[in-house]
Amino acid sequence: MRYLSAEEILALHDLLIEQIGGSLGLREEGLLRSIAERPKTSFGGQAQFPTLFLKAAAYLEAIATYHVFVDGNKRTSAMVAEVFLRANGFDIPTFEIVDAEQLIIAVAQKQKSLTEIAAWLEKNSQKA
Repeated sequence: MRYLSAEEILALHDLLIEQIGGSLGLREEGLLRSIAERPKTSFGGQAQFPTLFLKAAAYLEAIATYHVFVDGNKRTSAMVAEVFLRANGFDIPTFEIVDAEQLIIAVAQKQKSLTEIAAWLEKNSQKA
């Protein structure tokens, strides 16, 4: 399993902001480090996020809702989930942008569970 580090997540955010626009800046480094570790967590020897898609959902949800960056949290959350999936052998080849935007907004507003996010990612992914 290939996870993303806090430094990689920050680099993806900065790249996204430079390409699309917005404000650079990290609100809290400790929170970013915690987000980077979240998909790896376990309790009592059981993985808290046992599937690849739940791990991707954990990245997406945390970045979209915790507002670790000054700007671009929702866009970064989608990009991080996609890069994580690609690093682990999956692509998100085609999907409706409107559907993705609606999902990310619903996640940021805490209207989607991790299971729902993971299901959307799995439905829209395929083995690379």
